[in-house]
Amino acid sequence: MHMPTAFSWLSTPFFVQMPMPGSTITPKAPSPQQGLKYIPALDGLRAVAILLVLVHHGLQPLPFAGFLGVDIFFALSGFLITTILLAEIKRYDRIRLGLFYWRRAARLYPALLIAIVAILPFGLLIRGSKHLFEVALAATYLTPVAGQFFGKSGLTWLQTWSLGIEEIFYLIWPFTLLLLFSRRVPGKWMVSLALAVILDGAQVMLASTGQDMSYFLRAGGLFLGCSFALWLGEHKDFRFAPSWGYAGVLTIALGVVTAGFWPALSSLAYIAAATGTVATIASIVAGAGNGSALKSVLSVPPVVYVGKISYELYIWHYPTAILFMLAAGTDQLINVGWYAIPGSAVLAVITHHALVRPAARWKKRYS
Repeated sequence: MHMPTAFSWLSTPFFVQMPMPGSTITPKAPSPQQGLKYIPALDGLRAVAILLVLVHHGLQPLPFAGFLGVDIFFALSGFLITTILLAEIKRYDRIRLGLFYWRRAARLYPALLIAIVAILPFGLLIRGSKHLFEVALAATYLTPVAGQFFGKSGLTWLQTWSLGIEEIFYLIWPFTLLLLFSRRVPGKWMVSLALAVILDGAQVMLASTGQDMSYFLRAGGLFLGCSFALWLGEHKDFRFAPSWGYAGVLTIALGVVTAGFWPALSSLAYIAAATGTVATIASIVAGAGNGSALKSVLSVPPVVYVGKISYELYIWHYPTAILFMLAAGTDQLINVGWYAIPGSAVLAVITHHALVRPAARWKKRYS
């Protein structure tokens, strides 16, 4: 089974701070190496991921495995979130958990909530009470839990399974990092890599028995991205040749083709997409020289813009296409994708400029 593709609260008393042993509450002076400066090419990589997803859903049931865009998102998210948390530890000797969760919630929830509210009347008209159940799962990020353990993940908001996986990751990973640093665990990147290998290995074994894919095993890509961020933190002066980026893109493309024509190999394609993404990230953030042609292409303003609105595109496109499909009385997305996907893109642009960007300013003010 191919799961439809997709892709965090704070009040002042919950401003959780967990100091490292021997630390003080005085922040260190800012360092040039704290986290990453904004790199447009990473938004360009997001654009590649969301375009794969949109084409996949717009062309279903044609053999195009654009669902691997989710694995690109996962690997990139794991890398970026870990980089943010490492910067916190470097500067404060702790992770300001309350602030971290506040920022996640302020970034992710407004777009999801506005889409749920806007689509609700149409969902009720077409799907009836079933839509309320699906909305409840999406709004609480429980779609993967309901789908995995109860086989009731719904239809209209099924793409939010990946958002649920991300939310679980946000809850678990900061505490895992705190534990690794408080215990002075050497080779921390290997711990994350081991988690990725375990999840990916279980996924391949499950696929070999002919069973349905597990939502949670797809998280291997997240931990692969985490592993690279941790490794890069220990090897700041290492530089990757441009060929890493080209090899990464080729690996992703190979995964898309393989899973499209040979669905039985999808579990291997998931791994290929995440691995290719990490190789591409390496060439972008730690590339030798002045960068590669690939980085330049991913930094082109229109490509970067698509990456910036990728989350809103992700939120809107699937329920919009599904409801159009049901209203048209067809059972194939390809019959409505040619107008449903562009229509959802318009909604995504409006949401980004009318809601998400103002929310970002509000988030910054109250952070």
